[in-house]
Amino acid sequence: MASDEFIDMLMDKGAMYGWFFTFVPVGKDADMSLMCTPEQRDRMRRHVLRIRETRPIFVADFWNDGPLTAGCLAGGRSYLHINARGDIEPCVFVHFAVDNIRNTTIKDVLKSPFFMDIKSRMPLNKNHLRPCMIIDNPHVLREVVARHGAHPTHEGADCVTQVLAGALDEYAEAYGRIADAAWEGEYPRARAKAMAAAGK
Repeated sequence: MASDEFIDMLMDKGAMYGWFFTFVPVGKDADMSLMCTPEQRDRMRRHVLRIRETRPIFVADFWNDGPLTAGCLAGGRSYLHINARGDIEPCVFVHFAVDNIRNTTIKDVLKSPFFMDIKSRMPLNKNHLRPCMIIDNPHVLREVVARHGAHPTHEGADCVTQVLAGALDEYAEAYGRIADAAWEGEYPRARAKAMAAAGK
């Protein structure tokens, strides 16, 4: 985790913005032992919030800032990813596609059954601290890939829906217990906004 000294050094060099990414087990021979544990991920969430409160720099936290974005932005909700081969993926980390930019348009992809299915599920979890379809809601990824026949966009991409499926479910459940407690206790405004958006 970035120390206060590291953040201060970045500010001294003129940085006004930073972004925390943690390892996601995608790709050939992905190793889940390289992931943050659920406890480490929560510690990072709290650390980033403290940096924002104590330093004049904005740092974003890719997986823990779901409360700021009402969950995941992928699947055409706010962005998508086109890889070097032209495959149109829901997310830079979700290496599955149905379409290729050489055969269609972005406008048509946004209306495609694959992307519409993903968007219809947003937010993927009522707890916006659990936004990701790979590490927080892996059942969603498996369902949409299977339903729409999405193909892996590189060798080993399907490890997240096959080899690592059980381990990702366990991770999501373990982090979910921590995240649910934080969501209930620390995010009353975001929770109320989410409930209002859901019509409750």
